[in-house]
Amino acid sequence: MKTFIFLLASIFTCIAVVQSQTVNKAPEINLLMIDGKKAPAKVYLNPGEKYLVKVAATDPENDKLTARWELFSESEMTKAAEEKRKPVAIPDQVTGSLQNVMLDVPILPGSYKLFLHVTDSHKNQTTASMPLIVLK
Repeated sequence: MKTFIFLLASIFTCIAVVQSQTVNKAPEINLLMIDGKKAPAKVYLNPGEKYLVKVAATDPENDKLTARWELFSESEMTKAAEEKRKPVAIPDQVTGSLQNVMLDVPILPGSYKLFLHVTDSHKNQTTASMPLIVLK
């Protein structure tokens, strides 16, 4: 009987160790698409218009996902890199989270970069980006 209890305790200990060593994986962004173009392709957009952004993201452990969007002008990203600082995002250009996402295109022509950061409930994060060209 003592051998059986010892064996059972050993099995539970091994299970607990394996479970504690299981690493929660980061989410995956399976699709980032604007105007029929998928990341990482460049997307040419009309200034001041609104575009639907299609997103598909999953998590290997089915954790709850949250999204954070950032839009930067390429010139701001370059300047920030030269000055060794974090670039300043253009506020309020993306509405929505992972569903029903709308991009409000800036009115100034030029090159921009849209970033999507997806985080799971364990704070694991993955990022996708898409270059945008706002036409004249």
